[in-house]
Amino acid sequence: MTRRCFFVPEIPSGSQVFDLPRDLSRQLENVLRANLGDSIELLDAGGAAWKCRITGIRRGIVSVAVIAGLDRPDCESPLAVTLGVGIARPDTIDLVVRQATETGVLNLAVFRAARSQYGIGGKQAEKKKARWSKIANEAMCQCGRTRAVKIEVFEDLGHLIANFGGKEWSERYGLKVFALERESSCGLRDLRERSSPDIGRVLALLGPEGGWDKIEKSALVEAGYKPVSLGPRTMRLETAAVALVSLIQLLWGDLS
Repeated sequence: MTRRCFFVPEIPSGSQVFDLPRDLSRQLENVLRANLGDSIELLDAGGAAWKCRITGIRRGIVSVAVIAGLDRPDCESPLAVTLGVGIARPDTIDLVVRQATETGVLNLAVFRAARSQYGIGGKQAEKKKARWSKIANEAMCQCGRTRAVKIEVFEDLGHLIANFGGKEWSERYGLKVFALERESSCGLRDLRERSSPDIGRVLALLGPEGGWDKIEKSALVEAGYKPVSLGPRTMRLETAAVALVSLIQLLWGDLS
């Protein structure tokens, strides 16, 4: 069996042998055709990694024994990046979640913008959040990260703005930006030259596929968000997300 890594919420304290969650058990048994004695790696919500061996497979339940703790290389960005995106088609958001995790985003905020063509709320929001968390955890295991991405769902842009208005987002320590397309605005490099060297977190927002409306732009500027350009070309949402986060990591994070 090739090296495989999976996320579990926690490793039972003091347990040398335990059952895996049902969804992971079914994946190992029915999809990956795991066998007794196969080795797997498990990551828990605390960022710890464990080498385990499959000791039992029975009717949708896979049991494993903890062999040893693992020291994974630290590949978390020193910059705390929060990416906010307007809700879009399910397959588009799924891709954004995966790519945001791979590019080092720490928090992901999904919200409904004025021009969003899709809504999200109530039980649907909880189901979507669970799906996105699963995608993020799979991407985390694949790319070598150990810190799970926190995903939040907001009713609208106003709700998101209110949530990120604390002192930790003062201009000295935190930078808040929102991307514009085909409009005159400064680039991220210009902000880098004018920003404080002590910045430890960046909140970057992307509008929906239809773009921001005038009221939203005014609200963002009033709340301290700086408009930035991603260049002269019109990008799809998933492409803009990768471009925006990559530029932020290059200028303030670990891609420099």
